[in-house]
Amino acid sequence: MKMLIAVDGSPYTKAAARYVVRHKESFASPLEIHLLHVQPPIPYPGAAAVAGKAAVESYQRDESLAALAPAEKELAMASVAFTSAWRVGDAAQMIEKYAREHNVDLVISGSHGHGALANLAMGSVSTKLIATLSVPLLVITRGAAARAEGKPGETAAKREAVRP
Repeated sequence: MKMLIAVDGSPYTKAAARYVVRHKESFASPLEIHLLHVQPPIPYPGAAAVAGKAAVESYQRDESLAALAPAEKELAMASVAFTSAWRVGDAAQMIEKYAREHNVDLVISGSHGHGALANLAMGSVSTKLIATLSVPLLVITRGAAARAEGKPGETAAKREAVRP
């Protein structure tokens, strides 16, 4: 089974990697893990021109490697083989393209839980992935991330705070 973990460097990244480690026996063998971080493009082309192409690429590479590191560490500690990559562009588009090009069977992504208003204003990568992916998407929620960090009380408190 080929899995793609969409990595952003947040606690959801580590939680996704931990989920795969804990459940690796449940997935079809051989298990092939891909980690992908998508760096947004520099919003002002003029700024990129002033800084220089090499400086921008170096910055994007360094940021991507830092975002990939927590998931890489989790998988490496469990002796789970993986491939890491990074791209520049729209996150949902690049994740969908990578999944298609590598014949991925399952994409794992985090949900930051910003809420409906923030999603309306900014858009949600997970929402865009639901609309565009042709393979299943596993979304790691705030509660799952808290549990992966060993903070079950925090999870319960957040759930109680949103009850009507």
